[in-house]
Amino acid sequence: MTEEKTAATPAAAAPASDDVSVVEGVVVDGDGGVQAAGIVAADTDHMLLVAEFADPNAALQTYQALVDAEISGHLTVEGVLVVRADANGQIVIQKVTDHSTKTGLKWGIVGGVVLGVIFPPSIIGSAAALGVTGGVLGKLRQEHHKSELGASLTGALAPNTSGILVLATLPAVSAAKETMPKATKVTEVPVDNATATAITEASKAAAA
Repeated sequence: MTEEKTAATPAAAAPASDDVSVVEGVVVDGDGGVQAAGIVAADTDHMLLVAEFADPNAALQTYQALVDAEISGHLTVEGVLVVRADANGQIVIQKVTDHSTKTGLKWGIVGGVVLGVIFPPSIIGSAAALGVTGGVLGKLRQEHHKSELGASLTGALAPNTSGILVLATLPAVSAAKETMPKATKVTEVPVDNATATAITEASKAAAA
């Protein structure tokens, strides 16, 4: 059966300048082949990776591979979250042993903020389930949530699939993707610097 090929809708392109990085957002299949690609110009140094897995065990194995790579020093990422999309496409956070990075922040807290701020509110549960307060999420959504980011992630996880969310700096993207050979697709969405900073600050507040 031929898999329908979809790509993340790119954020609105900004004019190129010395302060603007050009980022290629792609969707890759499980064999590492590019399904579709688009060039996005954005003031960004972070990328959100959303990897889809038909097998939930493969998602958990990928999480452990990310932990091992981070511990060994081969990879530095800001946050990772394991989720599952139910039959209606609603995102449910999977309970895994949380991992604290060298900065002291736990991946799950960062991932919960990422999910609450960037994903469309219609497909996530309550703020309490994300481990952060509704007030924090509401403020961040108002100030930093870009509608094009949410639109880009609509359909990133098909119903009845598992997923890994990874917030990483651009230099870490390739290494992060190498831990995901069993992913059926990986959606990449640029995250602007202001949003990435706000996510980190909100995660520190939630962890306090």
